[in-house]
Amino acid sequence: MAAKFHLTLVVPLILVSIAVGVMTLNGLQDNASHLSELLRIESKTNRILSLLLVQDDASKAILIDPNQLEIFSAKKIEAYDAHKQLLIELQQEVGSGRFQELIQQLQEIDEQKLRPIDTQVLEKLFEDVDQARRMYFDQYETHKKEYERLIRELAAIGVDDLNRASEEMHKKNMQSLVHIALTLLLGIVVIAVTITILSRHVEKSDRNTKSLLDVLSEGLFFFDGQGTIAEERSQTLQRILPETPDMKSLYDFIQRYAPASSKNVEVCLRMLWADNDPDFFSDISTTLSMLPRSFVLPDHRIIELDYRPLRNAKNELERVVVVVADVTQKLQQEREAKIQAERVKKITRAAARLDDYLAFLDEARLLVQRANQAFSKKTSPLDAAEDRQVRRDLHTLKGTLATADFSRLAAALHQLETLIEDHGISDPKVMQQWQEIVEQWTFETADIDHVLGLSQRTDRVHIARAKFQRIHHHASTHKDSALQTLLLDCLRQPASEIFARYQDYLGTTADKLAKQVKLSFAADSAEIAPFEVQKLDAIFNHILRNSVDHGIEEAEVRVQQGKPPQGVIQWTVVRSANDRLRFIIQDDGQGVNGAKLAQKAVQAGLWSEAQAHAANEQQKVELLFLPQLSSRDEVTELSGRGVGMDAVKELVQKLGGSITVRSQPGQGTRFEIEIPAQDSASPDSLRRSA
Repeated sequence: MAAKFHLTLVVPLILVSIAVGVMTLNGLQDNASHLSELLRIESKTNRILSLLLVQDDASKAILIDPNQLEIFSAKKIEAYDAHKQLLIELQQEVGSGRFQELIQQLQEIDEQKLRPIDTQVLEKLFEDVDQARRMYFDQYETHKKEYERLIRELAAIGVDDLNRASEEMHKKNMQSLVHIALTLLLGIVVIAVTITILSRHVEKSDRNTKSLLDVLSEGLFFFDGQGTIAEERSQTLQRILPETPDMKSLYDFIQRYAPASSKNVEVCLRMLWADNDPDFFSDISTTLSMLPRSFVLPDHRIIELDYRPLRNAKNELERVVVVVADVTQKLQQEREAKIQAERVKKITRAAARLDDYLAFLDEARLLVQRANQAFSKKTSPLDAAEDRQVRRDLHTLKGTLATADFSRLAAALHQLETLIEDHGISDPKVMQQWQEIVEQWTFETADIDHVLGLSQRTDRVHIARAKFQRIHHHASTHKDSALQTLLLDCLRQPASEIFARYQDYLGTTADKLAKQVKLSFAADSAEIAPFEVQKLDAIFNHILRNSVDHGIEEAEVRVQQGKPPQGVIQWTVVRSANDRLRFIIQDDGQGVNGAKLAQKAVQAGLWSEAQAHAANEQQKVELLFLPQLSSRDEVTELSGRGVGMDAVKELVQKLGGSITVRSQPGQGTRFEIEIPAQDSASPDSLRRSA
């Protein structure tokens, strides 16, 4: 009977223990899974914001220098595709009504506003870059801010859900512990069985927790009221800080990486957990500020720390989560974005007020030259008067640079002044700092010079737009055609300057194809005004690209054929007596393969076999202008789709002009484009060029 009684008692108790264990296990698994999903959502929304920043940086870089379109457009497209994929994943993973509504709004803004405006900006980029920039900053930026606001709202929803999930997880875990405690009271036998089951559950829960920590992009660890660091630590933490597994306490961690703050650890712990005392109050964020927020590793990586309190159901502090992030790359990107923004500001200001910039340049160069002479004086030390003059020049230069938006150089000069105060002008550290400033000054001014083409304007006289317009108004009012002609002549520039931007475009294209190409302009080319060629940009782009891709051979092939390794594209501009313009673009490449074009035309059904047989070489070469016809057998990034030369011919004809092509195998191809005179004497044309 006793055995039967014990069996009757033990079996139900064992079943109860197993049931409680299963409930606990399921609760832990569900909670860990839900928390993992919410953390993943938060990570994706943050990633979307960073991808939007990459898109924005690429767009602004293209607007600054349209010739960099092919370089930055790839980055922009890659970032756009990645962030759209993340939005699709979020839409599939989250069923929240508000979440779905926000994603729908994001898709509408992107499809109806951002993408159409971005397309218009790219279309305007080579026609009127100033209009493209205005369109971007006036229209695109407005909708982009709304887009970013909705993304941040998504992130906020994720954070709220994460906090609620953490609280719910804590409550469920507490309920599970209560069930376990009640089960333990049922008897020693049941306790043994329960302990066995729960130990398995705990091991599995630990594995789930560890798996959760390991997928995070930031390092995590926890410490309690004694400063003891818990065993649960993410693998990311070990990748960021390899020595952390050996650290058992918060004091060890702070002493290793930020020793100056180690004295605050004990006080901080007392104040944090004294906050659980109702008679004691301290702001937890203020208390946590006693601990280090960042430090720099010997390998120059920058680590940021964030402290997040974890409370129980009674709102008592249980543990503190320390989030460890390697922000080196993020800060580097922020610095680069800041440098790029400063560059845009400097170039924009210099372009808008060129005379002021040139005057600043002269003044700053004089100050740099005088300081250089003083620093390079090695025969004897500076006397008191010379020392004062150098300090005065450096201080003046600092203010001059700051006024002209050279912020980084101004800050570097401020540091140089401090070094001089501490060590004197002759100290090697001072000399090294000055040399770095001079190198940076040379680089930044050369950059502006390159973008604005200042080196080509040294023999120019600049006149205010309003004054030019008054002279033009006078000529128009008095019907002074001679003066109008002179005004137009003032606006005309050498072809090498008007088309200078194609040098970079040609170089980039040649580099992609591993070819050597030089663009040269005939010395006797006619001068032209910008408005006379503003509608021809797409035409010249297509012809130059085709010359490099189809015409110019690789360097090794050219050498084998007795040609110099570098191919040449010669550009000539001729102005006729009736003011018609003729553009001649000729390369010394392999020429057009007329037979291959004829074969392609037959295959495409554009010619019959009889037509191909009867056609002469010139007729075959002119097949270039047929749509959907290319001499390429495969499609590449640059050509092969049969789109381009037909559009060139159509555009030339719309302008009332004509285009012809001549080619000789092995000697090259020559395009001639002739367009009628533009309305050169019209007020709009003159004002636009002025």
